[in-house]
Amino acid sequence: MKHITIDDIAHEAGVSKSTVSRVISRPNLVKEKTRKQVLSIIEKYSYTPNVLAQGLAGMPTKNIGVVVDEFPNNFYIDMADGIDSVITANNYTFQVMSSRWRPERELAGIRSMIKNRVDGILIAPVSADSPAVMELKRFGVPFVLMNCQSADPAVSFVSCDNYKGGALLAEYFNTLEHEQIIIVSVFDHESVRGRIRGFEEHLKTGTVRVTRYSNAKTYQDGYDIAPLVAESDSIKTKKTSLFVTNDYVAIGFITRFLEMGITIPAQAAIAGFDDIRISTLCRIPLTTVSQSVYDMGRISARALLEQIQHGKTEPVRHLMEPRLIVRESTSKSGGEKKGHKTP
Repeated sequence: MKHITIDDIAHEAGVSKSTVSRVISRPNLVKEKTRKQVLSIIEKYSYTPNVLAQGLAGMPTKNIGVVVDEFPNNFYIDMADGIDSVITANNYTFQVMSSRWRPERELAGIRSMIKNRVDGILIAPVSADSPAVMELKRFGVPFVLMNCQSADPAVSFVSCDNYKGGALLAEYFNTLEHEQIIIVSVFDHESVRGRIRGFEEHLKTGTVRVTRYSNAKTYQDGYDIAPLVAESDSIKTKKTSLFVTNDYVAIGFITRFLEMGITIPAQAAIAGFDDIRISTLCRIPLTTVSQSVYDMGRISARALLEQIQHGKTEPVRHLMEPRLIVRESTSKSGGEKKGHKTP
């Protein structure tokens, strides 16, 4: 049997497509006779409207959707600031939701945004091929991935060169004195895997022991596991350097270590990744790799508006250049060690 569309319903009822849409979504605006006629045809064919496709129809709303991993991480506050600098200047607004690292929640979020007729979506996805990203491709919604690279040459993304960032930090760690190195990673994400791979492949360990912990995603996670790491790896008696793949988690480590009487950086040197704004404001300013998060948001928003406003189909595939920022958490003298400037 032929798949019945809203055009078929409109043709048989002798009304416009928009009238059928109103009967489905706002029946009180349609005359009773017309409404009954359309509903009888809908019932005849057991027609079920595609609410996502309905969301794509109509005039531009000047509103975009933004999907991030988690709200508590200041990384996304800095990114949202960059997005806002472009969106507001172009008289757009945006709505934001958090996936909390759950693919099913991410998918539900983008479906809701499509139903609400956003003009496009910026998404920091759980993965580059998550169900939400597949849905955006399927419906042809303008979108740009943030903080994630895609192997699909047709997909636009703005992300840091995470591998190079990890390599920069490893080369710096090679200059430090330590008896052991600890890597603390966050959620198993493409961006984090790149950081660790760059770090491990450029690290000169010699006889230095390297230990790895995983699945620490938040400040509270860092704060909570710091005593476990300190005890199991004898940090109070072994000079240690820690690479924490997320600034937010690294700051949790710093706070708890100081409460435990572990001196930083004399006993434990700690470095993060991201260079969120509060990394300079914690009790001991954090050495980190900057991926210019504000600019990531700004460039992503600009790329999305190019798709929306000009129908630009050439994908934007932008890698942010990382910079190593050395502060007091690894160096008594602190200061800034500059790498390549971000464009």
